[in-house]
Amino acid sequence: MRLRTLQPTYQHAERSYALMARKAYDVRRTRGTFFGDPDLFGEPAWDILLDLYVAHVDDKSVSVSSACIGSAAPPTTGLRWLGVLAEQGLILREQDPEDQRRVLVRLSDTGLKSMDRYFEEAVKRGAA
Repeated sequence: MRLRTLQPTYQHAERSYALMARKAYDVRRTRGTFFGDPDLFGEPAWDILLDLYVAHVDDKSVSVSSACIGSAAPPTTGLRWLGVLAEQGLILREQDPEDQRRVLVRLSDTGLKSMDRYFEEAVKRGAA
């Protein structure tokens, strides 16, 4: 019975964190507008993690090519960072069950827990 009362609270927190992730991603995209060069602020790994977190909460699949686009970096850079994140155990690569030519990426359990902890701490520090 206790598990049921905790589930809606977690879902609410997860939705709130996803909104924070979307805002963080969107705000990051605007920096180049003010400083003239969007490459000054490149953090492809963080952009990928934000994108995959939102996709997880929205229950959406993300292809490798979409994740690379989400990294806001050249495709080769996005691919390199996907490799680093996979080596770190933060993301998983999986064949698309509907199209064996495509590879999907998602947060691993470790990656998801890390993102949850990050946003929980951000809320505690008043960053929300």
